[in-house]
Amino acid sequence: MPFHGRPSDACEPCRKGRLKCDRIRPSCTQCIRKSRICSGYRNVSLLLFKDESQSIARKVQWEKNGEIYFPPLPKRTSDHRSVTVADLVPSPTCSLTPSHDELALAYFMSSYVPASPFHYLPEIYNATARNAQDAVFSTVLAASLASFSLHVGSSQLMDSARMHYSKALTQTNAALASPNTAILDSSLISVLTLGLYEATAFSSRRSHASWITHTLGAVQLIQLRGTKQLKTALGTRLFLQTCNNIRSNCIQGAAPLPDEFLRFWKQAKPFLDPTIPLARAQALMDNVISLRVQLRNELGPQEIPELIHETLQLDTDDQILMDMLPDSWCYHLMPLHKTPSWAYQGLAHTYPDHRIARHWNMLRATRLFANEVVWHLAEHVRRAKQQPNVSPRFRDIDASALQATALSNRIQVITDIFSCVPHFLDESGKNFGPAARFLIWPLTIVAERQLTPEPARRYAIWCLYEIARQARIPQAFHAAEALESGASTDWMHLFQLG
Repeated sequence: MPFHGRPSDACEPCRKGRLKCDRIRPSCTQCIRKSRICSGYRNVSLLLFKDESQSIARKVQWEKNGEIYFPPLPKRTSDHRSVTVADLVPSPTCSLTPSHDELALAYFMSSYVPASPFHYLPEIYNATARNAQDAVFSTVLAASLASFSLHVGSSQLMDSARMHYSKALTQTNAALASPNTAILDSSLISVLTLGLYEATAFSSRRSHASWITHTLGAVQLIQLRGTKQLKTALGTRLFLQTCNNIRSNCIQGAAPLPDEFLRFWKQAKPFLDPTIPLARAQALMDNVISLRVQLRNELGPQEIPELIHETLQLDTDDQILMDMLPDSWCYHLMPLHKTPSWAYQGLAHTYPDHRIARHWNMLRATRLFANEVVWHLAEHVRRAKQQPNVSPRFRDIDASALQATALSNRIQVITDIFSCVPHFLDESGKNFGPAARFLIWPLTIVAERQLTPEPARRYAIWCLYEIARQARIPQAFHAAEALESGASTDWMHLFQLG
């Protein structure tokens, strides 16, 4: 048995096209992207050695007789037709073609999950042992079909996703109805994944009342789970992800955090690792919520200086958190030969992964908000100083300097957000991939702010249209269309895409 070297274990289409195959089951990423059927992978151990004993024996016999050896040709069939592959390969006992569900799951797990807050889903999904009665199985399948239907442009797949979504809702509600099953990780995972499905499948705005109901339900669920949920790595991830969603909902609606949530957060905080960036970012979000709630009310002369100080402190804390991020979160300038010609001001950054780029943009969005608040408060002071009876509390405030600094900070933050856009191109470096959904929220935030320069606003809208066209994400199109028409955008809905 001569050794034939290590053969390729790539699928047949990738071997023929000399493409890099990631061998993800049931279908590799290359086949998914090209919308073709993946043939599966060979057993390499069976190909390392080949039994050629009979062939060598025949060669020796032919050489002894002084004849030249040729491999035997396949025999013709009785009807003298040409021999085909079907004549040489036995009929399979089962279909090797992946089903739509399998293709959708492969796409979802390889293109959506790794860079998202749901990076724990593959392990959890496999643990369900494909139990169709399990809520996690149904919610993951619904989200997979919804994302894949957008990728391939299939309304039939979206219909199938809605069917599984309806089933998942029933199963999740049944799990939440029992105190014994409501506290399980699988129940919270189902709730979070249902939110991801809704953000993927629904392009219409959700009412503020709907988000408040969702927030209160999430608060009750993490309270029911108690501090025991923080004793495992998965439980802590789910807790922080849920808290992040709760706080984001309150930021969207400029609503205060529920008292019961604040009480439980105080109990849970000692169990959290303070070095986790997402845990440290929760305090920043609390400050943003506090500011938004205060800004809803009419401000008096005594409140404005305090708010300016509070907002400047928020911006400082945000910068400190950025400086304290681990080295593994550092980003770098993209080489010039890889930087696309349309990159904003010719700048492009590369990150360790899409999830880290998303977290950076969350912190940048906080700075964007803080500096806009500072500018508007300083504008209020500047105008008040022009009045004859100016408040003594305004006399020591240099409004012009505050506004100049705020505008400078905003321009830098916007540039950093735009510089991360090329990072979300696919392997070809020409088109946006599925992970570009992480850009919809920050680009929308930039474009809808009053102080954003018009060229930057147009660039953000252009990026949204390109993401919609290339990555087939309709929410990006709806956001760009709303921004152009001057309509408000539900950025919380876009944030849930992550």
